Amino acid sequence: MFLARVLSILLAWALFSIAAQAKQVTLKSTSSPVELKGEFKSYKNGIYVIETDLGELEVDARTVTCIGSACPKIGSLVSTFTISGDPALINNLLVPLMESYSYSLNASVRTTMVSDTESTLKIATKGGQKLANITVRSGMNAGTKSAIAIKSGVLKALPKGDGKTKIIPVATDAMIAITSETNPVKSISIASLHLILSGTITNWKDLGGPDTGIRLYLPQKTASVSKIAQDLGLDMSKPAAAKRFKDLSALSKAVANDPYGLGLTNFSNLRTAKALSIVGSCGAYIRPNTFNIASGSYPATFYDFLQVNTASLPIFAREFISYLAESTARTRIDRQGYPSLSVFESPLENQGNRIVYAALSAKKLADTEVFRTMLETLNGARQLSTVLRFTPDTKKLTPQSKAALDVLIADLFLGNYADQTIMIVGFTDQKGTTGDNKRRSTDAAKRVSDMIKNADNDGILADLQIEPHGFGGASPLACETTPNGTATNNRVEIWVKDNP
Repeated sequence: MFLARVLSILLAWALFSIAAQAKQVTLKSTSSPVELKGEFKSYKNGIYVIETDLGELEVDARTVTCIGSACPKIGSLVSTFTISGDPALINNLLVPLMESYSYSLNASVRTTMVSDTESTLKIATKGGQKLANITVRSGMNAGTKSAIAIKSGVLKALPKGDGKTKIIPVATDAMIAITSETNPVKSISIASLHLILSGTITNWKDLGGPDTGIRLYLPQKTASVSKIAQDLGLDMSKPAAAKRFKDLSALSKAVANDPYGLGLTNFSNLRTAKALSIVGSCGAYIRPNTFNIASGSYPATFYDFLQVNTASLPIFAREFISYLAESTARTRIDRQGYPSLSVFESPLENQGNRIVYAALSAKKLADTEVFRTMLETLNGARQLSTVLRFTPDTKKLTPQSKAALDVLIADLFLGNYADQTIMIVGFTDQKGTTGDNKRRSTDAAKRVSDMIKNADNDGILADLQIEPHGFGGASPLACETTPNGTATNNRVEIWVKDNP
């Protein structure tokens, strides 16, 4: 009986050993003598997964030859997938980024139009190696099964990623009111925009301009930017006399050439028109420029993002997603007219409107003292466009804030601010007491400071001077008459100052 049990165990071990050996494969490099040996685990989307003495490894199938009986039969290593989404974002942002990435691989992109809403991108190296065949479908409802979709959304309406999808912020943008450079009006309030769209205001004299009618230029009612405007509280569907445009660049050009024209469009399509500053009902005044939009401080900011189906990403698509985090990609995004997640700077002396509004909004002596301390601290410093916000009632950064912080940390690792003091500055809304607001803002600044320090596993930033500060409601950016205004004021800013 004992002998039979021993023989049974030995037989089972032998069968296991044979099975394990049957799964052994060798991945031999196609460009060098290097070989990897291990147990074959899986193959999907151009990636071998093998178990080795070093642990589980992922290997690009394009770079190796698989040897062994467990090697799968592979028909083609060309990445085939679909991208979809907003037509303007595809044409003006995603495809140029795809071209930029392809050029970095010494590859070219050949575009073929299939229909008004579909095209194909064939990407191949100059040596003839085919890298990707991509189907591009324009339209907000085109291809829910696409590997990559590009969309826009305001902060409160951004989708949440889950196990199957990932949300990747790519750029910022904003709804702006535009006129001709010859028009004397320099600013407009959100309230006035509502009255214009409802037909209550029809003459420029009601806005401080000439006594003549307003000629209104708007996007098509079905355009994605019209949906964005709706989410921001601007209903552009009512004006019957407005001239509508499918091409937002053409809209901006028409307004630029009409001294009595007023248009609503996005910042990325400003072109030669003049963007009007926004004045709040409480006196807040902010310009629609790259810094204010990238920081999320402009009241009509929204975000361009990728919605990625992580389960169906072939290797070319995965590498393209990684490329978007590089400075080369962010430079291309800026060049296309979209404020990227790059770090921009603005010195304190360039923020006069903000300082004036903050001084006027101080209601108590304690607020004035905090405001004075803030100015003393930030005097001579430069604000970075990395402005961070937390999701409501949590200690988690919003997706776009997390992406912006990652970019900043990468810059810190490169030593871009090695000889400067990094000030993490928290602000809140003005609803609580001065003391409570100061504590809340200081806690938020310390959380961000800890995030930066915790990202430094190798001690690269050990000598970097990081100072958390909290100034409560001392520097509001927007009126708190709306939830969006309140959310705008709750933030953590990053400032840098040269060390003495």
